[in-house]
Amino acid sequence: MNVRQSQNLVASARRPGGFTLIELLVVIAVIALLIGILLPALGKARRAGQDAKNLANLRSMGLSMTLYANEWKNWYPVMPIPPNYQSQTFLSGQFVYGGVAGLFSLYQVGDGDSTGHYGYRGLNNNPDTAAYYTPPGAPARTVPLMRSYLEGLGILVNPRDKEDRWYGFPYSPTPTVTSYAAAASKIPKPPAGENDVVAYNISYLYIAGFKTDESNIVTPAPLWGDETNGPDVSTLAWYGGGNPSIFAAYGQAAGAAGPGGYAPVDNQGKEGGSFVFTDGHAEFLKSTPSIPVAQAEIIQNIFFSTDTQRFPKSINCIDPRRSNRVQTVD
Repeated sequence: MNVRQSQNLVASARRPGGFTLIELLVVIAVIALLIGILLPALGKARRAGQDAKNLANLRSMGLSMTLYANEWKNWYPVMPIPPNYQSQTFLSGQFVYGGVAGLFSLYQVGDGDSTGHYGYRGLNNNPDTAAYYTPPGAPARTVPLMRSYLEGLGILVNPRDKEDRWYGFPYSPTPTVTSYAAAASKIPKPPAGENDVVAYNISYLYIAGFKTDESNIVTPAPLWGDETNGPDVSTLAWYGGGNPSIFAAYGQAAGAAGPGGYAPVDNQGKEGGSFVFTDGHAEFLKSTPSIPVAQAEIIQNIFFSTDTQRFPKSINCIDPRRSNRVQTVD
């Protein structure tokens, strides 16, 4: 071995292993590019999976309510109406048992206590006696209407629901909390039991007052679907259903695109919501607020408008007052 060969061997032995700086930068750039390409696709796939689960939840609830109706003269669940609402010519009083939570629980603790964010817990705050309104002399109605028709309570939460708002109890078409901004922010959690069932642990709203066999409704009626983070009670449904003063308090602060629509903070964003109908099918309905509000493609109009030529799926197509005999509760 000559001197030059010996020097080359020594230099090779001393040269450190690994990548050069340029090679490392190239690898990092390639990884960043792959992440940029894959993340949106993964996020889209995740949302698609969540939406599929949501539709499955809706269909399961529709089936459960149909099973209930089959045993109750074709009526979907209507909670017992207290005396002070019975004289009214339209359906009301469905919100008094903690809103839609009253279908599933009569002792609603949630994450609250005697001073916390709890729902309906009976007249005497007693889990053993909590009941619906019971006529004098009749047995106490202590069993939630839907108890026997559900296999689990996990279907009460939409996988995409990341936030709800608590407007106080008792429920009313005039909420205790007078604006969206003042309402407590809650993270919905699938109820492990009936005590966990409370308004902010339910991602959906219910439209009470339908039967399975109604000849005066042209198309299948909406039963159960994505709520908004506003107080979806009675005429307040979907940020006031076009009422400007209600929208200003509950919709605008939530980022809603227009009166009566969904907002970015809602289950599926401002694009719309999914519903299950009386024929058992579930679908996503796009909500497109506009001015004038009466002509907007919003869920409120699609279901309840009196302009039946523009909105042929409205339940008022044959009976223009049919929507007076339903009530929305969340």
